[in-house]
Amino acid sequence: MGLLFLCSCSPTQTLLVNATPQGDNSEILTKYFKAKEPVLQSGDKITISIWGHEDLSIGSVNSAFASNEETGKWVVLNNDGEVNLPKIGRIKLSGLNLKEVNYQLETSYSKYIKNPIINVRVLNHYVTVLGEVNKPGKYELDNETIRLVEMLGQAEGLGEYANAKHIKIIRTVNQQPVELITDMSQLISLRDYNVILQPGDVVVVSSNGKKSLDEKLKRATPVAGIITAVALVVSLILK
Repeated sequence: MGLLFLCSCSPTQTLLVNATPQGDNSEILTKYFKAKEPVLQSGDKITISIWGHEDLSIGSVNSAFASNEETGKWVVLNNDGEVNLPKIGRIKLSGLNLKEVNYQLETSYSKYIKNPIINVRVLNHYVTVLGEVNKPGKYELDNETIRLVEMLGQAEGLGEYANAKHIKIIRTVNQQPVELITDMSQLISLRDYNVILQPGDVVVVSSNGKKSLDEKLKRATPVAGIITAVALVVSLILK
């Protein structure tokens, strides 16, 4: 297996990834990057807001409790993908997207509440964006279906040294990383490769040749200055 170095704009943000051997890019797109909404898995943290029923809500956006991962109230899907909720008890939610989760809970709570309005939020679904973007970092998926271009927009767009023809999406499949190369400079690529991102995806925007050249010039400038200064001193001495 090859090695990939994922570098952000900051020299302190470097990630080493073991990359699987890559075949045809279109085959990888079809096999591993099919359009699908993110689903809940064991270990996911969720909040549940039930309109008008704060006693049944967990981390409700309408209550006095915060609903973020750091300080709020939430429940975790156990190893069986289940959560234990007021009134309805244990219910399995793993493998379902948010629309399906809301429907499942509304159906279950309708036995006790007339026309329940339920909003579920996942707190620990993130995508990491590295490399030549204006704001690299870790971005919450925020319960919505987010495609590559939208995520790059959240990272405030491509940076000055970005290579739009070589943007990587790294996804873990069966505990192995799989890499898809995208070319965002072509309209056909925007159509075919603007994939729906999944929790845990890493987006890496590669650098163009200009950055390497500019860095060499920056390193060479002080040396050139020293040489010029020495030459000036020598010329003055010889006079």
